[in-house]
Amino acid sequence: MPEESESWTVAIPRPVDRRLHLGPFPSARDALKFAGFAAAGLVAMPLAGPVAIVPFAALGFVVAVHRRDGRSLDERVTGYLGWRWRRRTRRPGGRGAGRPTRAGARTMRVVGARVAAVVRTGGVPVQYLPPADARALFELARRWLAALDGPLYLVARAESVDPGPFRPVAPPASGPAESLARAGYSDVVQLLLRRRRVRRVALVLWEPADPAGAARLEVRLAATLEALRTFGVAADRLTGSDLRSELDRLDLRPPGSA
Repeated sequence: MPEESESWTVAIPRPVDRRLHLGPFPSARDALKFAGFAAAGLVAMPLAGPVAIVPFAALGFVVAVHRRDGRSLDERVTGYLGWRWRRRTRRPGGRGAGRPTRAGARTMRVVGARVAAVVRTGGVPVQYLPPADARALFELARRWLAALDGPLYLVARAESVDPGPFRPVAPPASGPAESLARAGYSDVVQLLLRRRRVRRVALVLWEPADPAGAARLEVRLAATLEALRTFGVAADRLTGSDLRSELDRLDLRPPGSA
């Protein structure tokens, strides 16, 4: 029998998902980034002399090697600019920025003899923000919550991305080849968005169902919309059937109400 002091050694296999390094660079792609910056320095050499390559090479090395949360500097900048562009061109509910809201009831009765209004908005991907901007956003949200002078019900959820806006809008295909190409493109869009999610946030405000409560609700709602604009997120006040559907989904309307 082996003695109790005998120990076993188990070799741990090398991770197969680890990225391959190329010298000091995390990958061949990052080495090409460095080479690109160095090449820009070579172009500037005839104007400023050999010393011109030093700042380009140093910047290229930082961009290629530096990582924060697993992402390089250029990836973070590209992600932040893309997020800023999406904020300017798309509303959180998937509607165009200039499309008017449906007409209909702006408030509805909810349980407890109260009247409620609902604001729908989206989230802010804080991971794309510089630390100073993320901290400023946190302080804005904290001050807004501390200044609330009435009840607020906040519900956040994630939904699948609707592939409709990303599919081509064109007349019917004129031939088999074009039909096959459009079908293939739609399949690619569906595949890319299969695991994508978008944040949906509903803010429900309510007051007693009397004239004074209704007036107070409008004031609070206007202040909430203004606060959301300072956060940099677009918000829609739900009306009509959209308002009814959201209150029914949250189970806030009285049973049997039309």
